[in-house]
Amino acid sequence: MADNTENPGKAKPTRTRSAGATPPAVAVPEGSILSADALVAGGVGGALALEADVSGELAQIAPSFGDILASIGRGVADSQSALDRGLVSTATTLSQANITVVTDVVQELNDDGLPVPSATQLVTQNVSLINFVRPTAHQWSHVALRMDMTVGAVDNERGITVTSKSDSSRVANVGLFFGFLGIGVSSFKRNSTFRKEESDFESNWAEGRVVMDALLQPRDVEGFDPPAEVTIGPQIFLALGSVQETLTSGVVTARSTDIVITVRKADGSVNPAVAIDVDPGPFDLSFATTDGFTGNTTNASGQCRVTLSRNIPSPLFQRRARGTVTATLGQIERSLSVSL
Repeated sequence: MADNTENPGKAKPTRTRSAGATPPAVAVPEGSILSADALVAGGVGGALALEADVSGELAQIAPSFGDILASIGRGVADSQSALDRGLVSTATTLSQANITVVTDVVQELNDDGLPVPSATQLVTQNVSLINFVRPTAHQWSHVALRMDMTVGAVDNERGITVTSKSDSSRVANVGLFFGFLGIGVSSFKRNSTFRKEESDFESNWAEGRVVMDALLQPRDVEGFDPPAEVTIGPQIFLALGSVQETLTSGVVTARSTDIVITVRKADGSVNPAVAIDVDPGPFDLSFATTDGFTGNTTNASGQCRVTLSRNIPSPLFQRRARGTVTATLGQIERSLSVSL
């Protein structure tokens, strides 16, 4: 029968405490930043993250803005050159194309004042088409360019390695003795745990937008100055005399003045026997036929004289009136301002 009382002679069972678990070994990736709570009880590791760096992506995309700007600048310059060449080509083509236009219509009337169709004459002239069709010059007056760029990157890396070990041993003796025979029990146990976790995440993106505003409008250009016209031929000279007043009972009833018209040839010599046409304006006109003058035809000295007069029917109209008198010989005209 087994004796349950403590026997000093018996060997006291020996109990060996389980050895404490070996602290977990955590493998931290090189260059990672480990948070304060990376390791917690039980051998669980925290997340490990890498800082994102977008300098590489930005360095690759940034030159594209300069390339776009240069391309648009060259495009504007090339298109402006093409517009100018087109203008020159159009102007050359128009100037070389001639058309016939009617400049005057000469119509003859019969004694009843009706036109004679068979006597109608058309005066035509061959002129360049550019006199009627003017090409318009254009230019880029405003070109603006704007570009927005967005570059981003996310880099996340996590790595955990946990190793834990535990050892335990037990020795026990059973109190059964038959002579020198004894029965004993021994046990040994070892636990080993290994855990490894890895994750890697990376994301890069880049986007951009280009906005251009351009305005094409007509260019302000100055036209050619009209050609100077020089006339070589006879010349007309007008000499205005003094104003004469006619009084009736001390009241001015008329005013008059003489104009001597002298016509000379291109070489300066007198030009006799030519007809002079005179427009008196608001005044009355009469040609002198005395003192060597022959009406509206120049005399031997190349002169004729006209008298301009103005009747004043009432003292209310005594204020002087101003008008323009014009003498014409063919295409030559001479004007003079007269006050009566």
